Amino acid sequence: MLSLDRLFDDRFEEVIRFTNGGFRGRATTALLSAGVMGFAVKPAVAAGWLAAFLTAELWASIAMRPMVDGRVGTPRQRLHLGLSAITAVGVWTSASAIYWLTGSPALQFAGICGLMGILLSAQTQCARSPTMLAIVSAPPLLAMTVLGLVFGGYHGLGLVLVCMTLAMVLAQLLIGAGAHRRAAEKLERLQKCAVDANEAKSAFLAMMSHEIRTPMNGVLGMAHALAGGPLNDEQRRQVGMLTRSGDGLMTILNDILDLSKIEAGKLTLETTVFDLHEVVASVRDLWLAAAEAKGLAFACIIDPSVPRWVSGDPTRLRQIMLNHVSNAVKFTERGDIALAVSAGAAGEVVVSVRDTGVGLSAEQLGRLFQPFSQADASTTRQFGGTGLGLSISRHLAQLMGGHIAVESAPGQGAEFRITLPLPAASAPEASQDLACVDLAGVRVLVAEDNLINQAVVQAVLASIGAVIDLASDGEEALSQLRANRYDIVLMDVHMPKMDGVEALRRIRAGETGWRDQPVIALTADVMAGNQQRFMALGFDGAESKPIQPATLIAAVGAVVTASAAGRPEPEWLGAKAAN
Repeated sequence: MLSLDRLFDDRFEEVIRFTNGGFRGRATTALLSAGVMGFAVKPAVAAGWLAAFLTAELWASIAMRPMVDGRVGTPRQRLHLGLSAITAVGVWTSASAIYWLTGSPALQFAGICGLMGILLSAQTQCARSPTMLAIVSAPPLLAMTVLGLVFGGYHGLGLVLVCMTLAMVLAQLLIGAGAHRRAAEKLERLQKCAVDANEAKSAFLAMMSHEIRTPMNGVLGMAHALAGGPLNDEQRRQVGMLTRSGDGLMTILNDILDLSKIEAGKLTLETTVFDLHEVVASVRDLWLAAAEAKGLAFACIIDPSVPRWVSGDPTRLRQIMLNHVSNAVKFTERGDIALAVSAGAAGEVVVSVRDTGVGLSAEQLGRLFQPFSQADASTTRQFGGTGLGLSISRHLAQLMGGHIAVESAPGQGAEFRITLPLPAASAPEASQDLACVDLAGVRVLVAEDNLINQAVVQAVLASIGAVIDLASDGEEALSQLRANRYDIVLMDVHMPKMDGVEALRRIRAGETGWRDQPVIALTADVMAGNQQRFMALGFDGAESKPIQPATLIAAVGAVVTASAAGRPEPEWLGAKAAN
């Protein structure tokens, strides 16, 4: 004997949720049907049928209420919902029966069409749940049988043909429902495979990001440290090449990670007041030397009507500009490049990047913004790159509420126009320059298991006079924190014995005597949401690897400055004084 759990299982509720809604459409159809019924039969019959329709809709709405907002219904609640559904189908079936019993061939045809419509709906929408398929298809099948065999007036061969037709209808219903069910199940399996593949891709990217960033932290960190020391011209040139090569690799990695975040819908934008002229100048400064090395003139023009201070995401704006300017330099062998900024419609800024490079055909323009796509197969071999920059730029522009347009022809260069909503804003109040904060004598504990990373952080902070102690894991860090007071701790998240998250939890629990100990996370995990997650865990900041010296110094200065005022003496110092 079938139980309620098996009859009204999850598939039944899924079908109900899928077919739920559309009251306006059903109500419109019901009014038309009642109008025809009132004209062809009696107004009283039409009014009674319309009242039955509204009653069935009200019952279904009440039965569905416990399962709104994604809540799962109990077997009894699903039974209640099933009874309301069969009542609703019975009301619509009764309309077809009323049309048939009028004796009018046109209305009988309309009635049969109505019954077939219900069966078609059952076949396509209810195939995944045998219970729901039976609920929706049983009333019209029963009505067709009764009307054909009892009220049809058929005898002999005509009766045989009616029975054969009903059997074929039933067979086609079951065959079609089975096909729809198999298709739905296949689609569900494919969807699950796609979700699993996407999760695997995200996990792979997270792992590769961490594994690549960890050694790159050593490569770029040591390169920055070398650049700050005494070098001859040739050595400085070699260090510069090393740094640019490392930065190029990090650009490729960041492009892939950005695309992954965009596809997952997890890339977030910040809104802050920033100096638009400074952003434009930084882009110009980064590519001016490369353009001049190729003999290209690089013009940078900002229209006087463009506000200096605007509101938006400066990091992503700079990324869009850099992607387009880098392409202009890459694909232009002679002539000039122009970066122009002008005012658009109210609150909009138009950034134009024009070059006299190779240009693009109409066919190349059609696939220009596709991920991993470049103008032709030889482009990657000749110029390098992943083909992600323009795709990411377009996505970023759309996320910011803007768009990108392009005009180009083969041999005539190209012009990209990026239109973004960047409303004018008031200049922020002057703040202290963190680069001017005196960090000489600041005591820093660096908890990091990688010896190269230890050396990188030590080289960066020692250059500004900070006093550095090292710990190789969370346990060692806690031990040193119990014995010494530090102005700040730089805590690697992934360490043996005890990781940085557990060490921070124990610090905040008071095991080291100072719950408010400033701690900045050092991590190679830069996937979407991780920065916010670290802050939510109690870190005072989070710095990604490879370490950028200026960024790390600024972060240390900001946290140390913010924590210096009003901090209570740590409990362990009070205990020592008492002794």
